[in-house]
Amino acid sequence: MSDNLLQKLKEWRTNIAQKENVASFRIFSNKVLEAIASTRPKNKDEMIGIKGIKERKFEKYGADILTLVDEDYADEDIMEDKNDSKLYTVSGFLDLINNNLKMLRTRIQGEVSSLNFKGNYLFFTLKDKEDESTLNCFMWNNNYQLYGISLEEGMEIIIDGYPSVYKPSGRLSMQISAIELVGEGALKKAYEELKAKLEKDGLFAEERKKTIPELPRNIGLITSETGAVIHDFLNNLGKFGFHIKFMDSRVEGQIAVPDLISAINYFNKQDIDALVIIRGGGSLESLQAFNNETLVRKIADCPIPIICGIGHDKDVPLASLVADMKVSTPTAVANFLNKTWEEAVKKIVVLEKDILYKYQDALKDKKYQLEETTNGLRKCFDKIFQEFNDLRYRFKNALNRIDLVIKNTAKRLDNFLYTLFKSFNLTVKNMKEDLTDSLPSLFRNFNFIIKNTTKILDDSLALLLGNLENNLEDKNNFLDDTKKRLKIFNPLRQLKLGYSIVSSGGKVIKSIKQVSHGDSVDIRVFDGKIKSTVNKN
Repeated sequence: MSDNLLQKLKEWRTNIAQKENVASFRIFSNKVLEAIASTRPKNKDEMIGIKGIKERKFEKYGADILTLVDEDYADEDIMEDKNDSKLYTVSGFLDLINNNLKMLRTRIQGEVSSLNFKGNYLFFTLKDKEDESTLNCFMWNNNYQLYGISLEEGMEIIIDGYPSVYKPSGRLSMQISAIELVGEGALKKAYEELKAKLEKDGLFAEERKKTIPELPRNIGLITSETGAVIHDFLNNLGKFGFHIKFMDSRVEGQIAVPDLISAINYFNKQDIDALVIIRGGGSLESLQAFNNETLVRKIADCPIPIICGIGHDKDVPLASLVADMKVSTPTAVANFLNKTWEEAVKKIVVLEKDILYKYQDALKDKKYQLEETTNGLRKCFDKIFQEFNDLRYRFKNALNRIDLVIKNTAKRLDNFLYTLFKSFNLTVKNMKEDLTDSLPSLFRNFNFIIKNTTKILDDSLALLLGNLENNLEDKNNFLDDTKKRLKIFNPLRQLKLGYSIVSSGGKVIKSIKQVSHGDSVDIRVFDGKIKSTVNKN
């Protein structure tokens, strides 16, 4: 495999990811880049033959990758053809050497000596304690400040970098990109000093920490894509619709600091609910990146709530102490994210039961109201019939009074005729006067009785019909309102919306404890029942 090509491919992928504002693994995974560096495809067919590269990927990135492969072949030809007649200038030859020396990037342990700061860079010598061998080192001041280590002569450190020839002097030196302390004692001392400093600045205070949103869904994730940690985290996440945005980053040693800071800067521009930073446990040396002051302050200033799940045995990494939420392991982070959703699911189950109970209570209330309404209607009709009977009784009495008047009149008439015949000697004139006096009185009484009886009947009938019409209208309105309410609370309507009622043996199933493996259950849906059997509970 061409290490030089692999390094160029990774640098190209980083640039493309930044331009497209996506995670680097979305372009190509490390395995795909390693396959390209191993096979070094020369054309489209060879490139598409690599697992993970399809037509669409080739159309988008194929030209760039083939160009890098061609350049790698050219570099190889230059190095292999030692009898090449090409004549180099000194500068050109040194450029050739430096391009190939970049492939020798490595980590070296030694003792600091001859420390010399000059403006925005510094020189120092790294000395071997065994045989006094020395190595000249160069480091830019911004990189030096990034790692928060105050170099002193005699201090033992580990450097990360690659060799380079300084063209004006032809001097070989190491271009340093990262430095680390060596020894648990030195690391422990630096840890305690930085911890005290940050605590004095209030970075560990609970009141400055942000609250993790309830029911987080969009999650940013920072860790190494090649480690086992990411699989532990993803495998333990529940199926609650999480949307994970991932950024690959180194997590081992001080060299991981730039990657971690770059990943946090990336997520500062993303729409996420929480940012998760995870890695497995390790020694104090391997956790140096998470005890780096620059990274710790970057986490403290991040506007997005951060959860740190960094495995540790003794001392809690300072990144975890300043984070808005710290847990001991990546799996614990997944469990924490699951917890709020699990609680929400439990609440939904309780609410479902409450809805069912309230629905049953509402049905009982409506049934009672319907019974009350029915009883009310029955009473109203009873009252109407009672009033009708009263009117009929009054009418009968009126007729009886008329009958009595007629009988009295007839009796008087009989008496009059008896008197008439008895007093036959009375003159016709007197008989006529008697008749004149009696008949007007009789007809006046009769007309009065008929008139009053008619008025009583008219008033009673109007009152009866008016009350009957009002009562029927009120009851009709109530029945319409009741019909609408019953329609709203109709169980079939709820079933039509997607709910179902599960029963077994005629009893509604409210808990999985009510059924066992093999039991038959009925699932009531809107348009019928579904027969089913319990396979697992």
